[in-house]
Formats: sequence, C-alpha cells, structure tokens
Amino acid sequence: MVEIVNNLYRNMLAKVGSILILAWAFSIGAASTANAALMLILDDPTTPVIEVTITDQGAGDFNPYVGAVTYIGSIGVFAVNVSTGLSKPILGSAGVPSMDLSSIDLSGSGGSLQILLTDTGFTALGPAMMAIGGVSYAGNVTYTAWADESNVEFAMGIGNQLGILGPFSGAFSGTTGTGGLAASSTPYSLTQRVSIVHNTAGATSFNATLVVPEPGTLVLLGLALVGVAVFARRRK
Repeated sequence: MVEIVNNLYRNMLAKVGSILILAWAFSIGAASTANAALMLILDDPTTPVIEVTITDQGAGDFNPYVGAVTYIGSIGVFAVNVSTGLSKPILGSAGVPSMDLSSIDLSGSGGSLQILLTDTGFTALGPAMMAIGGVSYAGNVTYTAWADESNVEFAMGIGNQLGILGPFSGAFSGTTGTGGLAASSTPYSLTQRVSIVHNTAGATSFNATLVVPEPGTLVLLGLALVGVAVFARRRK
C-alpha cells in the first residue's frame, strides 16, 4: 500500500508540473484578467457546510494562471489533497468547451469527499463527451456532469444531468457520450463532480474530462468509428 501511495503521489506531482509548464507557456500571450466564473469546490458531504470554495485567481488558488485553479490542503479525514481544474482560456474556449478536473487524495481513515469544478459562458451546441481514469484501492469513485441553460455555477438538477460514470474501484477508466445536445440555448454552464468514498485509509487519484467537440470533430470521429467497424468485420 505504501508503494502504491508513493507511486500515486509521484505521478500527481509530475502531472501538476506539466500543468504548470503548460500554463506558463500559455500565459505569455494570455490576458491577465481572471476567469471569475471558474470555481473549484472540495466538500465533505457528511458535514452541513462546504469546506473549500476557490475562484480562479482568488484566495486559496495555488495556480497563478488564468483558466487554472489548484487547491492543496486537507479536508476532513483526507489529509492530503492536490486538486486542479482547467477550463477556458487555457483549455478550450466558449465555442469549444473543454474542462479537466484531476486530483490525488489521501485519507487517514474511511470517509467521503466531493470535488467539483464549474464554469459559465459556453456557446457550443453539440453532444458532450465525458471520460475518467484513475486508481482507487481504498473505496470507489463516481463521476457526474451537468449543463445548465440558466448559466449558473454549480447548477446540478436532475433535468440537466449529462451523464454519470461509476462507481469504480481499483484501476479504472470509463467514457460516455450524452447522445443529445449539452444544451439547447446559450450561454450555458458546465459542472463536473467526482465523488470519492473511502472504506479505509488509502489514496485515490483520478483525471476527469468534459468536452463538447466541434461538429467537424464529431464527423471525423464518426468516420473513424465506421472505419474501425468495417475493418473488424473484414477480419472476421
């Protein structure tokens, strides 16, 4: 277990380093205005209050770059948390929505943790695609995403849920497409939530993405899938 935790920690440090390098390169040509709508929450759902809420460039944000927000600290029984959320303008844009939420979380005992990322002002009308991968030997992980046409942060109603992946345990990965439009009017907000449940002390590491590809990208993806199906059929 100690070796697993050490490997998870080293992998996350390498990922955080890569994110900072990317952010530095982007910041050379980026505006200095913060993306005020980009917000990160870390919450222990067993308590009546939200433990940590961080706005891009606001208090508690360890990432100095616009479109990237990072929290490093403890939440309840989760003594170590390194969580990073990415969105526009460093990743994607209003017309090409792309969000990325990643974290490593170590707990000293069993417990629960929810990590959420939200952003507003998206304008692309297309089907959303969700994906997650990671490792959790202490419990399980569930990933849910929402789109809200009222363009409100952290809007998570049943009617605007895009999809759900999990629960997963061990080494895991999963993907899904919504099939329908992420939203029928613009602008709209997107929210990601990853829920972690530990049954015992241990570590969880994950990377969750949410994208609304351009129509041309979807056409290419569809053609690629058709090609794969034809190739598989010919091999039979």
